[in-house]
Amino acid sequence: MKRILIFSDTHGNINRCIDIIRSSDNVSALIHAGDCTSDAEDLSYIYPDIPIYYVQGNNDFFSNAPSHMTVMLDGVRIFITHGHEERVKYESDYRTLKAKAKAANADLAVFGHTHISYTSYDGGITAVNPGSIRFNGSYAVAEIDNGKINVKIMEYE
Repeated sequence: MKRILIFSDTHGNINRCIDIIRSSDNVSALIHAGDCTSDAEDLSYIYPDIPIYYVQGNNDFFSNAPSHMTVMLDGVRIFITHGHEERVKYESDYRTLKAKAKAANADLAVFGHTHISYTSYDGGITAVNPGSIRFNGSYAVAEIDNGKINVKIMEYE
């Protein structure tokens, strides 16, 4: 089983991320859905043995990170984006996000930008926004076991 911690919108503060990673068992990977890629890079230096996948957000002006990516973990294809290019603040049904995830043949779509946590299952795609770990203390945990996905929104305590 793979356990993936999903963060977004850290905006310059990774202290909560570090606490969560330290207190979590068997972390297989980290995903950071943008706003601030430098935070994701810092986490990669602190935890060099944990793979981290990250994309740039609308506030990552000088980042060389991609605006989106697709990765495969334990048989699950994961589409990662910040969400601003997919208009997630303006489309309540997230149709652009879901169309891009479907085009990427994704099983899981990870996004941020709204600072509001969200999960859904629609048309074979699980979508998750972990919210903002900095502003409202939320993050997500995705457990993947033999191609099956279980996603939970968590609150930092």
